[in-house]
Amino acid sequence: MLTIGSNLSALNAQTQLDKSHKKTEQTLAELSSGTQLSSAAVNAANTALSQSLEAQVRGDNQASNNALDGISLVQTADGALSQLQDNSQQLQDLAIQAGDAALSSSNRQSLQQQADQLTQSNSAIIQNTQYNGTPLLSSNNALQFQIGPDGNSSNQISVNTTDLSASPASGGLHSYNANLNATGTIDLSSPASALAAQSHIQTDLNTISSSRTQLGASSNQFTAAINNLQNSALNAQAANSRISDTDYAAATAQLVQQQLLGQAALAIQGQANISQRSALSLLG
Repeated sequence: MLTIGSNLSALNAQTQLDKSHKKTEQTLAELSSGTQLSSAAVNAANTALSQSLEAQVRGDNQASNNALDGISLVQTADGALSQLQDNSQQLQDLAIQAGDAALSSSNRQSLQQQADQLTQSNSAIIQNTQYNGTPLLSSNNALQFQIGPDGNSSNQISVNTTDLSASPASGGLHSYNANLNATGTIDLSSPASALAAQSHIQTDLNTISSSRTQLGASSNQFTAAINNLQNSALNAQAANSRISDTDYAAATAQLVQQQLLGQAALAIQGQANISQRSALSLLG
């Protein structure tokens, strides 16, 4: 039927042109932004899932940073304990040497001076070893590190610091003195005192060894946590990429298709307008 009141062909062509134009705009947005989810309206469910995965990735990455901080703290404490161990071993050697009854008083004085230097060094290390202001060898603390993205208390590693400044009966070192200039902390003035010193220093070495063992276990925990977090972040990132990232090959092909459809719709609309004007020729 030939009419001039309604041009259904032109209206249909216009509808198709609008659809093609909107799809073209969406495809261009995907190509320019690199994501299929330029707005939540595109795919609300995938947008929510993508945001959840992104939050997991960021949480995993921050937890990895926390674990790296934990490793740095442990290494700081272990480095100080290593020096304490070396100093204490030298003290043990001096104490054994001081057990020689053939030594003269000047010999013993020389050994005592060396022992005093070592005990003063130990005391300074214990007092001054810190990590970002937190004492590591002069207080008993349980330092908690969050190594999971969900705030779960089970995703924590605790590092226990040791108070080596305490009395030996409470876990401190015999070679420690709060006065950094103190002398005679380890007494080598006689064979009898040297024998007692050997026992005390052996206790110190055991205490230091135990502390280093605990720190080593904590370091292994941090390393394992980092490996797990990196794998988790990688898998979550890959999943998010499949959901949100633009497939440029597919998007480019779709853009060409939408452009061709738009051009076809324009051509059809032109033809529909020509057909509508043909009705007027009947009036001439």
